[in-house]
Amino acid sequence: DDFIPGLRDLTSICHEHGAKIGAQLYMAGAYAHQIFIRRQALSSSPHRSAFTKEEAKEMTHEEIRMVVDDFAAAAFRTREAGFDMVEILGSAGYLICQFLSPLINKRKDEYGGALENRMRFGLEVVRAVRKAVGDEFCVGIRLAGNDFVPGSHTNKESQIFAKACQEEGVDLINVTG
Repeated sequence: DDFIPGLRDLTSICHEHGAKIGAQLYMAGAYAHQIFIRRQALSSSPHRSAFTKEEAKEMTHEEIRMVVDDFAAAAFRTREAGFDMVEILGSAGYLICQFLSPLINKRKDEYGGALENRMRFGLEVVRAVRKAVGDEFCVGIRLAGNDFVPGSHTNKESQIFAKACQEEGVDLINVTG
């Protein structure tokens, strides 16, 4: 909350010059370096991160709920700071990708297994962000068209996830890869 006034100055200057401005929101998950976050990184399932080379731990249901709520709170603050849109990062191997990936996500509960379950976390984030900012605020999601990791999710799964995100209220889909 302390940063909202400064961000409001930034968005106001952009608006004065006729520009629109958006903010990206992400949770790194296993891509977070433990030295910076001062605890073990969280992920869909325990695994050694190919990026950090550190062990990530499986998120509890309580931690999942906390992260979903954090995305929503950040989106609300984005709107309060005068941004014109918010984009959820569901690409680049970050936490939403870690839930989507059948290679990483080995959960045995409602967040793992079939694609429908692996999409659940990302869709909960989208739903919470949409609720936090209202229907008139632009919500986007950035997806990896292909994970480019053999055995992980492909364009086919990304297409299914993109459609589900749209049904949950996403206005814009930014596809990378």
